[in-house]
Amino acid sequence: MLDLITIGDPTIDTFLKIHDAHLALELHPDQTQLCIDYADKIPVDERHRSLGGSCVNAGVAAARLGLRVGIYGVTGADPEGDSIRSDLDGEGIDTSLMAVDRRHTTNASMALVFRGERTLFVWHQPRSYHLPELPRAAWIYATSVGPRGAAVNRLHKALLCHVERNPCRLAFSPGTHQLRMGARALSPLLKMTDLLLLNRHEARELTHVDDQPKALIEALHRLGPKTVVMTDGTHGSYAFDGDLYLRTGVLPVPVVDRTGAGDGFGATVMVALQLGRPLAVAMAWGTVQAAHVVGVFGATPGLLRRRRLQATVNMHPELVAEEF
Repeated sequence: MLDLITIGDPTIDTFLKIHDAHLALELHPDQTQLCIDYADKIPVDERHRSLGGSCVNAGVAAARLGLRVGIYGVTGADPEGDSIRSDLDGEGIDTSLMAVDRRHTTNASMALVFRGERTLFVWHQPRSYHLPELPRAAWIYATSVGPRGAAVNRLHKALLCHVERNPCRLAFSPGTHQLRMGARALSPLLKMTDLLLLNRHEARELTHVDDQPKALIEALHRLGPKTVVMTDGTHGSYAFDGDLYLRTGVLPVPVVDRTGAGDGFGATVMVALQLGRPLAVAMAWGTVQAAHVVGVFGATPGLLRRRRLQATVNMHPELVAEEF
């Protein structure tokens, strides 16, 4: 029996750190623009490549924290897909559930990193998802897939059938294309969700509520999940389980690249809950993990193992979430 199965789209991520750019604030009042010179040669300071995709990021985080992890995702029949499997095998993750698409290449993204923030160019191949017969697992972590709506709907239905036949706990961290489906389309999945993980922007998109954090997490909870955890950048994170409203801050660290911080946070919260930690402590675990993710390029290189993560949490008792 596995502790966790993650479900989503694996990718290969390439990071280009640049300095020859500037930010424009006046074009749109609610959105900052990254500006580079058109038709020019832009010098690159650093280039990095790593495996990615929310299902991979979450799986690696859980494996490094000691869980037995399997992943379902689809790659191309290409060197990039082989590289993803090889890296996951190296993390001790079961890749036997993964599928190969022989008509399309492996998903990829390119990130321009400027002043610690990344602007992503995402290459999502059209996929047909055929969820295999899954082994028993304590938790399933469902995350970003797409963009083919009918294929995603079939995947969601297959996942719901599995959860109904094989009782387990479900964590759900919807990706961009799933959020665009809307709360009504996602309702059956949300009602089966034990742990919903979103950032504040995603929470607004799903609920159409533009209000204070407490109102947002209440609106998310009304959609059906048992527990909601919402990150809010440098403002920390919030949670609501139908009884307690919790909030914690962030661990101040130098930021190199924010890619995967949300995945590291969410997966680590889920792992902590699975290991019996209360939600307030689980949020501290996630906060520490996210702080280490942003200190290096890529979503997985900075992920901690359990002993070091626990030691860091012990050094920062202020990160244990408090009621608000």
